[in-house]
Parts: sequence; structure tokens; C-alpha cells
Amino acid sequence: MRNDLIMGATLAVLVSCAAPPMVMAEEHGQEAVEDLEKAAQDSAKGSTSKAAKELNEAEKHLIKENKAHPYAEPMKQISGDAPKAEADRKAFRELKKAEKDAKKKVAGDAADEAKKALSDIKEKEKAP
Repeated sequence: MRNDLIMGATLAVLVSCAAPPMVMAEEHGQEAVEDLEKAAQDSAKGSTSKAAKELNEAEKHLIKENKAHPYAEPMKQISGDAPKAEADRKAFRELKKAEKDAKKKVAGDAADEAKKALSDIKEKEKAP
């Protein structure tokens, strides 16, 4: 009886410690999506300096999301073997392109790249 109580308390502590990072990861992911949507809209309107700031914020949120809820990658990389990792790499690549375009004041390209990064993030969320 006493061992069951101790095991139950231990399990409760472990679950309560694990839950906050998951919630934080989801919040950072949602904030990244919101920032990318704003950046795409602002780039389409021609406001590249504002878009660059939002793209930078989106990148920070994605990094925090990955730290709060990392996903395992296989030791040997095979294309399609780690869909979350692939989508994440694509998102960061598109995000960097969008930032460069926004800094160069190429609004249309920045908007397109931001939309691609947004699509990659949504793909990552759906991946197993």
C-alpha cells in the first residue's frame, strides 16, 4: 500500500514536470505561425522592414519550440525517415531566404518565402 502511494506520488511529480514544456512548445509554435502570417501579409503590402522584424521573431519562437519539445532524429539520415526534421530544416531555410529578401526590400519574394516557411511549419505539426 505504501509503495503504491510512493509510486503514485512519483508519477504525479513526473507528469507535472513534463507538462509545462509541452504547453510552452505549443505556445512558441503558435506564436511562430502568427509571426509568419503577419510577415507574409506585411511583405505583400510592401512593408519589408516590419516583415523582417516579424520573421526574426518567428525564428526565435521556432528555436524555443525546438528546445522545449525536441524530436528525435535517427542516427542514419534517410530522406523521408524523419519528416519533422525535414520540415523543420525546410522552414528555417525558407525563413532565412525571407529575411534576406525583406532586408533587400524585395517584398514579393519575402512574402512568398514566408508563406513557404509557414507551410513547412504546418507540415511539421502534422508529421508523425
